[in-house]
Amino acid sequence: MADPLATIRRIARAVRSEFVPDPRVDVFEFRTRRENGRAAVQSVTSVPSAAEAFRERLARNGVKADVRVRVLPDPSLAPRNEALVRAPIAPLYRRPTMNSTQLSQYVMGSRLTLLSRRGLFWRVRGEDRHVGWVHHGYLVRGDAEWALGWERASSGDPVVSLGAEVHDEADRTFARLPWGARVIQPTPGRILLPDGRSGRIGSGEVVAVDRLWDRFPARGESVTRTARRWLGAPYLWGGVTPNGVDCSGFVQSVYWFHGVALPRDSDMQARVGAEIEEADELRPGDLVFFAEHGRVNHVALSLGGPHIIHASASNGGVDLNDLEGELDLEALLRKSRVVARRLLPD
Repeated sequence: MADPLATIRRIARAVRSEFVPDPRVDVFEFRTRRENGRAAVQSVTSVPSAAEAFRERLARNGVKADVRVRVLPDPSLAPRNEALVRAPIAPLYRRPTMNSTQLSQYVMGSRLTLLSRRGLFWRVRGEDRHVGWVHHGYLVRGDAEWALGWERASSGDPVVSLGAEVHDEADRTFARLPWGARVIQPTPGRILLPDGRSGRIGSGEVVAVDRLWDRFPARGESVTRTARRWLGAPYLWGGVTPNGVDCSGFVQSVYWFHGVALPRDSDMQARVGAEIEEADELRPGDLVFFAEHGRVNHVALSLGGPHIIHASASNGGVDLNDLEGELDLEALLRKSRVVARRLLPD
């Protein structure tokens, strides 16, 4: 007779492969053990159909086991299962520990859905659907109505930071807001943060949300002008701001200002937009993708023709390169280029 634990693992892997092919945007985890001589399995998933399929396939295969399947978001969190980022930058980790890999970041004012909690960490899903763990200290928690009220800025005008600093009444800086941070301006010159703190703009700039796309239109030349403002930003795996950014975080953040929401990673971004057939047809704002071992792992913004701007570890940060140039990096990019895509209309 087959080992029931082996059967459970086989079924669980098959369900995960079918229903959760990308663990960056959904969850299917399981743990098997033997309790008092009986097989037991605990599973957690963010896909209800995966939970149903797992239970059904265990029953169909006659597996006798103690089965516990939890579907996220955890029902016990309702109705306060929404959160806003209260810190300038909130790291998103692969596991619920500060020394885990940083997957991405969310800036102040970003809205997150709380899926579950483990110790001091929340498992969250971001606006770009990425799933990971955020320390509770970076967040303020509330219900959906509260989060929607913040987004609609019922107590003022919603604004977006272009590197603004917020000062207290003693003129001391108490918050440095990265590019893209979303806050509220209750009166001209004053800023309200998601956790209720307020102050005045000491330096830098904020842009009203309803004027954002007048300032940052969805045109290629405008996108590349924004990208050039990030020149010199240091390279940081998982970063999304000029304080530190990786290749796909750079593209995602720049395009966000121009009203285009992109997925987080370069291989996901390579499935968005229209494919460009010829290299000499590249226009400002097009995306150029590069692969290693058959998988897209890098993205750059075209400046038109062979010229690109991108965040790369080889450059140490955001810099310019020429796909027809003579640098070792440029030769490597030519060799690994696989596809280009256009997101903006003519």
